[in-house]
Amino acid sequence: MRRYDPVGLAAAMAAVLAAATWAGLAAGGLYPVMHEGDMLHMVQIVLRQAEGEWPHLDFMTPLGVLAYAPVALFVRLGHPFAEAFVLGQALVGAVLLPAAWWAAQDRLPRPWAYIFGAGIMLLAVALVPATPDPGISLSMSYNRWAWAILFVLLLLAVLPRRRQGTGARVADGLAMGLGLAALALIKMTYALAAVPVVALALLLTRDRLGAAAALSAGLGVALAVTAAAGPAFWAAYLGDLLDVARAEIRPFPGGTVLDVLTGPAALAGSLLYLAAVSLARRSGRAREGLLLLVAAPGLTYVTFQNFGNDPVWLFFLGIVALALCPKPGESSGRGLAVTGWGALILVAPILVAMAESPARNLIARSAGPVEVLPGDHGIRMQPDRVAHVLTRVSRPMSAGHAWWQGSMMPEPTVVAGVPLEPCRLISGLVGWFRAVSEDIDAAGFGGRPVLVADILTAYWLYGGVAPLPGGAPWYYGGLPGAEAAELVLVPQCAARPDVRAHILRELDEAGVVLTELRRTDDYLLLGIAPSATSAR
Repeated sequence: MRRYDPVGLAAAMAAVLAAATWAGLAAGGLYPVMHEGDMLHMVQIVLRQAEGEWPHLDFMTPLGVLAYAPVALFVRLGHPFAEAFVLGQALVGAVLLPAAWWAAQDRLPRPWAYIFGAGIMLLAVALVPATPDPGISLSMSYNRWAWAILFVLLLLAVLPRRRQGTGARVADGLAMGLGLAALALIKMTYALAAVPVVALALLLTRDRLGAAAALSAGLGVALAVTAAAGPAFWAAYLGDLLDVARAEIRPFPGGTVLDVLTGPAALAGSLLYLAAVSLARRSGRAREGLLLLVAAPGLTYVTFQNFGNDPVWLFFLGIVALALCPKPGESSGRGLAVTGWGALILVAPILVAMAESPARNLIARSAGPVEVLPGDHGIRMQPDRVAHVLTRVSRPMSAGHAWWQGSMMPEPTVVAGVPLEPCRLISGLVGWFRAVSEDIDAAGFGGRPVLVADILTAYWLYGGVAPLPGGAPWYYGGLPGAEAAELVLVPQCAARPDVRAHILRELDEAGVVLTELRRTDDYLLLGIAPSATSAR
């Protein structure tokens, strides 16, 4: 089977990586238009990691240490945040390139090797989440990186290797072991999706050398992390994962599993996946069909757990189905070709949005946006998006909108006998955080660690209050960091009023004594009695 020149494949992948990185740096900044909450969540974690803090040990998050480490590295080296984000993504792409190149040139015929390699690079360096929405967003970059690693692992596991020598088996094993370790340290759900497929592939081929290489690589990463962070890191990581799994605040971020499998936007892809499994077996590829079938639950679970539930896995399915096509003229070959092209057509809007995002960001630099963060960090948004705070009041409401009252808009929360505003922040988060933080500082309460009674806790980015040791940049449950808090900040209008009520209830149940220190139209500031402590 003819394959493209390996040097040409590597050069093409490097060209995609270089072009996207150049465009990101040439724009002089990043110009997101949505997902401010997720962006500020990222900024908090990056700045804390850049200062030497460790996830799980110093703050609570279900995301692994590598989810933001590439960006934090360049912030620590002194780069402005926007520049660090672009360079961090370039680093991810550069680290991924050898493994993706190896998988593509060894497993795929032309031109699928080029398409696969380019797609992996796009997942690494895009300036949008892996969704069809073309708007620039600095949200969930770790999901794109994890998809890219997962696709490389699944390609190595599902398709048979062309080279059979010792070197090829070791290369496969090292790529698998390092990839699984990276997934575990980015977002654990992706690692859980990959492990059964990789393990079964090694078992079916009886590749003891490859398995030994994979185990050695994974163990080496684990030992390196343990040496850097200490043995307590793993217990703390497991604790955060269990806390989030048990939390009632966010059981899942989008549709149900049934929606992910059979919803109007998902049904065609699910049918194509089943067709690929069946046609692979009919064409004599029983092993590949079995591995595809084993991969399905993991891909479904990852999609279910990701905001938006976008079926990014269609890219992998399309490439594999086309690579499995037998000789021209066979009926199963035609079926696999139709399946593969169908999957690539369905995923095309996501690929196009990612491919054009660096150019969109480059064009946006002339649109007159303003800085989002204090100082000149290069993250800029339109003034009306930053300054115009949009809220939604829960009552009065029409019957047609009453469906969300029970969750997002609970009954009014009463503090010190006075009800809080029954409203929810919709946009203008940056302006809201900045105004509240500046007011707290002006009132003389600045510099003290604060527990925020809301799902978003980014007030400290704008001064006024200090970051909370052991706190959660994004709230999932419990009272993380409460033992170190001196103040409780209760926004009158919260991003999640139900979370605000939940945190205040947990404080009350924990016996924490609160004293009102300041009340404005925007927030309440409560003091915590010195003897009142609480663990998450």
